[in-house]
Amino acid sequence: MAIEINKLDAGRVLRESYERVKKTPQTSCKIAREICMAMTGKGCLTYQYILLTALVAKSTDFRVDMLSLQVEDTSSGAYAPRTLCSEVIYPFQKQILSNALDGNNADPLVNKPARYSRLTKFNAARGDGKKVLDALCDALPTLTTKEEVRDALDYMLTRLLAIARENQEKRRSVRAAIQDTDTAALYTFLSDLLDQGFGGAALVLVTYALFLIHFPPEMGYKIIPHPVNQAGSSSRQKSDLDIELNGRPLLGVELKDKPFTADDVARAANTAMSSKLKSLLFISGRHAGIQSIPTYFSEVKKTYAKLGFSVGVIDIDEFMDLILVTHSDSITASNVLSAVYDCVFDIGGTVETQTWVYSRLKAL
Repeated sequence: MAIEINKLDAGRVLRESYERVKKTPQTSCKIAREICMAMTGKGCLTYQYILLTALVAKSTDFRVDMLSLQVEDTSSGAYAPRTLCSEVIYPFQKQILSNALDGNNADPLVNKPARYSRLTKFNAARGDGKKVLDALCDALPTLTTKEEVRDALDYMLTRLLAIARENQEKRRSVRAAIQDTDTAALYTFLSDLLDQGFGGAALVLVTYALFLIHFPPEMGYKIIPHPVNQAGSSSRQKSDLDIELNGRPLLGVELKDKPFTADDVARAANTAMSSKLKSLLFISGRHAGIQSIPTYFSEVKKTYAKLGFSVGVIDIDEFMDLILVTHSDSITASNVLSAVYDCVFDIGGTVETQTWVYSRLKAL
């Protein structure tokens, strides 16, 4: 029978480690090399979550097998890492550690590296992920005492706390730089960002900013952008960007910064209808290459109108003009830009995207 980890105890273990390293950083541990590999490896975020979850679980209940990934694992130390990670580890890193693990998915161990029954060198992996997988398979079983496990947890928390402090300092410096910005500066920033593309991330960020202006949170609206190129990453996700009013679904928004067809619109409309939405807005980016939106999508819009479902298709520049012009007297540019900066991390923006946004906002 799998070991059941007490989540309250696991949360206490995390908080105690955090308090220890705030006072006295842990500068080394038995598997310091392997932790550094996981923390710096390209595309190794899931392994970072696997590692931190395993250290917390082992510190909470020493019977845990740190190589176990599923309750179905035949090991006597099997437990449920995915549940522990989503309910304890992820909220802690998000709220206490200022999103030090760049978490944009509240269920981090849903990803492929964590879907095996346990960590083994035969699991599929490549590049830095393969190196980290092999290193963890060798290193974790060498932690044979509670003190060694605690030191490893404290060492990893020390590194995460350093990242958290850096993130906090960057956020403070950005907010100081943008506090006196105006609508003209906002427009220039958003327009330049759209030119960059960033694999669709730019379109998500700009659309998010514009809807914050159009549907202000203080009026009960909630704008929910989802990770780029991760369709269905959340069980609540209905579109690329979901809008709620007083906790109820209001509008689904699909974002396309590459060529798309009327069939793509129809498929998205069907998905939105099955999610009980009554309308869907398609927004095309500058890299979509569609010249005549009203003509090209008129038939599909008519088809769904007959079904009682509203479908709209609009170009991002037209949408930006509409929002910035009609709300010109109520825009607080600094608030919008600050939200964009935070959103980069929420949608899992690449290091390139994060760096560009930070540098441009700092220069305003």
